Amino acid sequence: MNKIFLLRVLFFLTAFQVSLGVSQDSLLVINPTEVGFSSKHLAKIESHFQRKVDRGELAGIVTLVARKGKIAHLSAIGYQDVNQEIPMKTNTLFRIYSMTKPIASTALMMLYQDNQFQLNDPLSKFIPEFKDLHVLKTPDSSLDEIFEMQREPSVLDILRHTAGFAHGLGSNEYDNAFVETGIFRPETSLAEMMTALASIPLVNQPGSAYRYSIGPDIALRLVEIISKMDADDYLEQFIFGPLAMVDTGYVVSSENTHRLSPVHWIKDNKLVPIGVRYGSPPGGVLENDWSVNNYTVDHEYKGGSLGLVSTVEDYWRFAQAILNGGILNDKRIIDESVIQLMGKNHLTEQQQYLAAINFQESSWKPDTLSPDIGFGLGFAVVENVEGYSDSKSKGSLFWAGAAATYFWIDPVEDIVVVAMTQHMGVDGVWSIERDLTKLVYGALAERRKSN
Repeated sequence: MNKIFLLRVLFFLTAFQVSLGVSQDSLLVINPTEVGFSSKHLAKIESHFQRKVDRGELAGIVTLVARKGKIAHLSAIGYQDVNQEIPMKTNTLFRIYSMTKPIASTALMMLYQDNQFQLNDPLSKFIPEFKDLHVLKTPDSSLDEIFEMQREPSVLDILRHTAGFAHGLGSNEYDNAFVETGIFRPETSLAEMMTALASIPLVNQPGSAYRYSIGPDIALRLVEIISKMDADDYLEQFIFGPLAMVDTGYVVSSENTHRLSPVHWIKDNKLVPIGVRYGSPPGGVLENDWSVNNYTVDHEYKGGSLGLVSTVEDYWRFAQAILNGGILNDKRIIDESVIQLMGKNHLTEQQQYLAAINFQESSWKPDTLSPDIGFGLGFAVVENVEGYSDSKSKGSLFWAGAAATYFWIDPVEDIVVVAMTQHMGVDGVWSIERDLTKLVYGALAERRKSN
């Protein structure tokens, strides 16, 4: 009788844990020396960022370093909310903005794996509104100076940002018109977004140049059309669920709002949260209060370019699955051959050269694309180590989010690094990526011996 009672209690507790979205396999942080890191040198990550917090340059940050599938470093430094002095925690929730893009791209490539489309298929095959788009005479032309398309944009184009679409994050005439269509409004669905996109011209001819864009929103709309599922349901069923990414999604539930960090900016030389009380920094649409602080409402926009909230642990699970060839903890989400295709540079030499000129998201530049950095199908790719002023290996994949979240995957050294904070309009915040890269590779014992 007692045994049956205990089993019932155990079952209840297990179900209760799952209902709260708590991962049942908690993270194990190993001794860094087990995977070739120096414990002493890796510990410099904490002291380095603590100094930035102490100087008021950074509210707080969570960093994770893994090698050979094992976590060698996990730390939370400073404050989740500096204004209220709420300590940063390793399970703090972050708006990951453009780090949504690799996830959306992966979702679409899962359908490519199932032979649901070809990369050279025109977008109009699935989204008829894109059949008769027009193109600006030059990227700086007036909106009424347009040409016909020389060819239609393809699925490949939206994945590698060569379709001619923009991102609308600047302040020129085109960007203002882009935003005025309502593309980024929380009440705009992906289907409505496609109609809005079709109402304005492309910035350049499809295939002619790399231009950072909202292509991943189109990718996620294709996921909806082809799978006949809502985007958030597809991601949950085929990526987040299998990888145990229990804290990743588009809406923060009421019981978890205390874990969501505000986005900080500098006002009167002091870090404060973006919002009604302190306003927001001058800039594009992403910095607006209505854009930053709508994550506790189940809005219509379930984006592929931005919109997801996640934790450092959850994003590590995704990145580790990519490094593992599409599998984590015996759960495969995509074939290794498709991951290899996604991880190759898909820009032509000319597109790659023009990338540095046409890179549009000027408010944040963790690594402006250049002849040394290409772009795959959802990720930037390190091409030329000699010309790239960083320590990452050739073939490394990376990307970032507008509020200073960052990750990279180094297949040569078998490393995954994820760093998350929440800052916009803060000078020097992108040094986080550069500093963390030096600290991580500086702690790699084998590399130090060979230097």
